[in-house]
Amino acid sequence: MLLDEIDKVILHELGKNGRISAYHIANILHEMDYKITDRAIRQRLKRLENRHVILGYSVILNPDFVSQKINRTILLKFRYTSRLSDLINELIIYSKDSTFCVFSGKTSGDYDWILHFVFDNIEQYELESNNFLQRFAEIVIDFRSYETKTFKLSPYSFFNNSQLGERKVFVYKILESVEKSRYLQDKLQLIVDGLVKFFNATFARIWLLDRDKQYLILKCSAGKYKNINGEFSKIPINSLKIGHIAKTGKPIFTNDVVNDNRIKYHEWAKKEKLESFAGYPLKHKGKVMGVIAMFTKKKFTIDDFELLEIFSEKISDELSTHFNAQEFLQMI
Repeated sequence: MLLDEIDKVILHELGKNGRISAYHIANILHEMDYKITDRAIRQRLKRLENRHVILGYSVILNPDFVSQKINRTILLKFRYTSRLSDLINELIIYSKDSTFCVFSGKTSGDYDWILHFVFDNIEQYELESNNFLQRFAEIVIDFRSYETKTFKLSPYSFFNNSQLGERKVFVYKILESVEKSRYLQDKLQLIVDGLVKFFNATFARIWLLDRDKQYLILKCSAGKYKNINGEFSKIPINSLKIGHIAKTGKPIFTNDVVNDNRIKYHEWAKKEKLESFAGYPLKHKGKVMGVIAMFTKKKFTIDDFELLEIFSEKISDELSTHFNAQEFLQMI
């Protein structure tokens, strides 16, 4: 079954929250410049269910709750037997039916299979693992069992963009260049240069909060507009979309900058043929330290927005040591 961009967004949002309403999905699509009603969303959901794209709606557990249980990751190495194929099929069926197994997959390298189990207590783990190993003893020549602690439990994210893999490589290249740089200002410039080069940004910028947490100071800019001493060089935290991102700690993005009321100069955006804006907070220990933002002349997909959010989180991690350093205090 072929899925259009709206179907992908619907599945992506359901992957994050199976109880999200059609009304809220419609609002998300409106922000991406798709004109669709919540009734149309419900019709699409029904169609996806009838065509068995959606088989059910599951619960996403809080990782703090999951980590209170017994988490075990098991690696299996297989021996070749005439029944190997049949027993692997049995293993797949076991994985799907087991109430304890939350992940199962084939691997390459030293081990052939990986499984992750969550148990209520150690006795349950010992009993089930013994039963499991006895059941598949014919093909298991070696195994490793590791105690694990869950810090992040991500829902299924529906990506089907042929360019996504390439974009991930771009993100890696930017991060790699940033890691090699020693000084904060150099890192910031490499970040915005990378957004222009690899994400086709018309221009990209980074602001950092001043010491009093009242203003965002423009520290670097790349692309068409490189000047950092203009109108937006110092933005009050209660002003404009950039200030809103810093104040709320939440991103802002749109695929309709010409008509979005959060964009200050609509005629300028129209003249520049700008389509999209994406802005994300840079955080350190849960507190906003700055904002990274970019404009482009193409519409972003849901994949782009998701990847940029991940990118901003990685950048925040990379800059975390500088946020504690004297160099950072001197910059602001």
